[in-house]
Amino acid sequence: MISKTEKIVAGGSCLARIDGKAVFVPLSLPGETLDLRIVLDKKEYAFAEVIAIHEGSPHRRQPPCPLFSRCGGCNLQMADEQYQRELRLNILEFSMARAHVPFAGGVTIESGAEFEYRSRFQFHRTADGEPALREEASNRLVGIRDCPVAVSSIRNALTDGSIRKWMDRSFAEKRFPIFGTDDHVFHQGGDTECHVTVNGVPLYFDIRGFFQSNIHMLGRLADWLKNELDSRFGGQGQLLDFYAGVGTFSRLCASAFSSSVLVEHNRGALIYAEKNLMNASLRATFCCTGDDAWPVRPEARQSYDCMIIDPPRQGIGAGAMNWISNSGIPDIYYVSCDPVTFSRDAKRLVASGYVLETVRLFDFYPQTHHVETLGVFRRDR
Repeated sequence: MISKTEKIVAGGSCLARIDGKAVFVPLSLPGETLDLRIVLDKKEYAFAEVIAIHEGSPHRRQPPCPLFSRCGGCNLQMADEQYQRELRLNILEFSMARAHVPFAGGVTIESGAEFEYRSRFQFHRTADGEPALREEASNRLVGIRDCPVAVSSIRNALTDGSIRKWMDRSFAEKRFPIFGTDDHVFHQGGDTECHVTVNGVPLYFDIRGFFQSNIHMLGRLADWLKNELDSRFGGQGQLLDFYAGVGTFSRLCASAFSSSVLVEHNRGALIYAEKNLMNASLRATFCCTGDDAWPVRPEARQSYDCMIIDPPRQGIGAGAMNWISNSGIPDIYYVSCDPVTFSRDAKRLVASGYVLETVRLFDFYPQTHHVETLGVFRRDR
């Protein structure tokens, strides 16, 4: 069946309509006329795959990676670089509009390298032992011998067979985590601890734990935050660092505050946070607790001048959101990896008395639909 795509939506698919029904079309671009086949048909919507392109977008290009459309990692590689940025901006703006988030300003975009930016991977293993990633929307594996979005150290380790050799020696059965810097690849079986330098600051974390996968863009985000917070707080005041992980933002913005309370449910991550803040200029308190248990902690009764919150993809938990809404914290800097949950939470914060003053899109994940968003919320003391 022939249909024309409309806008791109969260998840990276484009919206089309067939007999008035919403149809989501992966690997398509807005304004394309396509021959589609329905692959999943629900009462209110459907998913379709592209059978043929009758009229393609002028921004469509030949994807540089031969595994495009099979590997689930890059779903916008068929669009030119500038248009990809526009599409990711469209996803964020559409998510905010759909959630009816009051925001009078425009979204600023900060971008970096189109390729060779990704430092963190979790490989699987094919039946013959080859490093692999999952296929799009599937548990099937596709063998990987090169990856153009990986940093050069990981690309070299893929092409020369090093990663396969490391996997052969590892006891990992399901996932094989690696992390690459400019000149080194940390990997399970060979390393338990990784270390990177961001804006001149060394940071340590577990090879199996989470850390941002685009170090250059993390530096850009942290640099923007540090400059903003230095000028606003000047080394005074108390920070609440929520979903603190290994203490990345407390450490990189340490000069802005006199003290920080770090809240994180993962005890292993907090151990690294203590190590990372050992020589920092601020006093640090570490709270191992989940977001819903936070409101009953004694630290929750303290007064905070600023909050940096960086939740997982599902956004801020209900208990934490209720506490934040009634906390009176004047400044909140919300770092989000999901535009839908960011928009949901932004609406709740505005409804509780905050004003969404600034929205910045940090382009951490070129070739994909994913975006990293920073929202700045303010309220009167």
